[in-house]
Amino acid sequence: MIRCPVCGHENGDFETVCASCKSYLQSKVDTLDLFSSIWGLIHSPRAAFRRIVLSRHKNYVVLLTALLGMAILYSVLWFRNMGRLFSNLFTVLLSGVVAGPPVGLAFAALFTIVMVRLGHLLGGKTTFRGMYAVVAYASVPILLTLVFVFPVEVAIFGLYLFDNNPPPLVINPVLYITLLGLDGLGVLWAWLLLIEGSIIANGFSRGRSVMLALGVFLLTACGAVAVRFL
Repeated sequence: MIRCPVCGHENGDFETVCASCKSYLQSKVDTLDLFSSIWGLIHSPRAAFRRIVLSRHKNYVVLLTALLGMAILYSVLWFRNMGRLFSNLFTVLLSGVVAGPPVGLAFAALFTIVMVRLGHLLGGKTTFRGMYAVVAYASVPILLTLVFVFPVEVAIFGLYLFDNNPPPLVINPVLYITLLGLDGLGVLWAWLLLIEGSIIANGFSRGRSVMLALGVFLLTACGAVAVRFL
């Protein structure tokens, strides 16, 4: 809560004008700069997410979630060894470019709805729009692996990255494990950012943040199991 310095009225964390006396409480954020926001997530995640949630225009969230869909689709193709269903590597990559963006938009919307409901159950006060922006920007580490790690994996293993004949682990075990480790670090970093962003968006205390972290972990684990067995 923000206490008005003029009249003492308690206002919400993201209010810019006091509901009682109309005095200014904090500066407005009209737009977001993509690269400044990404650097903010690295340097000071909480301050960056506060600016993201406070902004009037949630710039780049559609772009980020569209790219996230590509990363998700390529991960599913790898996880399920579905490379055998494609005639060549080009068609695999093309499928991600074409089908990835709608997958990402749908996934982000559904995940946001769940996160909003979970936050409200824990006493949070986030909105769909604010949480959607948090989900989009929390995915930045995964997108960094899509841009910098995934091309290396494709260049080295080709179609065998998505197949099991022979497994990439047999082709070059050390390099394959190293690249998978970088992918895993990206996912872990994104998960931690999601928790930080959710805390800011909901106005949570540290105790509730632990409960939220457990809820996010369970959601992630259920999603991985569903992808494996569906």
